[in-house]
Amino acid sequence: MQYDKTYFDNPISRSDTGSKKWDKYRGTNILPFWVADMDFPTPDFILEAIKKRLTHPIMGYSDYEPSLNDSLSKWLSNKHHWDIEQEWITWTPGVVPGLNLAALTLGGNGSILIPTPVYPPFLELAENAKLTCVTTAMKQVGLKYSFDFDQMEKDINPDVRMLFICNPQNPTGRTFDREELDGLASFIERYNLILVSDEIHCSILLDKDKSHLPIAKECPQITNHTISLFSVAKTYNIPGLRCAASVIPDAQLREQFRTVMKGVVPNVGPLESLASIAAFLDESEWTTQLNSYLSKNSLLLKQAMGDRMRTPEATYLAWIRIDDLKIEEAETYFDQYGLGISPGNQFGDHRFIRFNFACPEKQLRTGIERLEMAIDKAPRAT
Repeated sequence: MQYDKTYFDNPISRSDTGSKKWDKYRGTNILPFWVADMDFPTPDFILEAIKKRLTHPIMGYSDYEPSLNDSLSKWLSNKHHWDIEQEWITWTPGVVPGLNLAALTLGGNGSILIPTPVYPPFLELAENAKLTCVTTAMKQVGLKYSFDFDQMEKDINPDVRMLFICNPQNPTGRTFDREELDGLASFIERYNLILVSDEIHCSILLDKDKSHLPIAKECPQITNHTISLFSVAKTYNIPGLRCAASVIPDAQLREQFRTVMKGVVPNVGPLESLASIAAFLDESEWTTQLNSYLSKNSLLLKQAMGDRMRTPEATYLAWIRIDDLKIEEAETYFDQYGLGISPGNQFGDHRFIRFNFACPEKQLRTGIERLEMAIDKAPRAT
């Protein structure tokens, strides 16, 4: 199949599919640009893998772990030049369970450090695991976010035992470079921390001059202090098929992770497993064409927003500044203009909104028109 512009331009109704993204605004004229879920069809080869399994009438307990391990290992080697041991891999039904399991390995003792702004489930980890959360603001220069090591030095305390990051970064769209990762590795070493890195957006690269660098591979001095989380859910638009890998090189940490998940976290199901295997083994032009389309969408949005946003290097999420607008409840305000957005306070910074531009161009243009009108009509802060 050709994954050309026509393919991504094709609008698809998601009515009566249980779509969390669209059903939130059922019965209204609000277009959803919030949750990280693309409005593009899942690639045909993934659907075919699922359909083939459905020709068998029994959906019993299944174990695809050997095939999953093999496909992930090949994918990491081919795409990210990281050769891992398959025994390092543990599968969970999604990245968010993996994040929570990582926090639970601390046994309710100590604190975790989280640079913000960040994907909202990160900010719930400490409460879920009966820990204390220490947030530390990222450095922002011209809307380019990076780790603020001086601030991190000020914010860390002796109780902090684990640091959580997104790379690529959600919601700011950064993909961290080697210098930034080296600095982070030095920080991890200095304070003897465990680093948990959510790398779910690693294949959605919009800047052709950027590449994804898995920190556990790039900084071998901290490899045994890392938990790296991978999933193809975002890249192939299968977030409802929950399947993610936690790559944990250190045997003791890996055993702690597996211990806290026993009897609590279920195995990955057959359809989820087969969809992920098909994606890991993909040799089509899907990712290249998807990134090309998303890159053009990001430029359309950037042209409209100007200095309110920085063109994201990765992800299909725009981080848009609204700090000059006198708006008390961003979500409610933009709803009035037919826009479903993610308010920045959910990510730890109320001065912004997050906008998902992974949709057909026509839908995006309508969204941009509404966004421009909402910003134009908003009172200015004094």
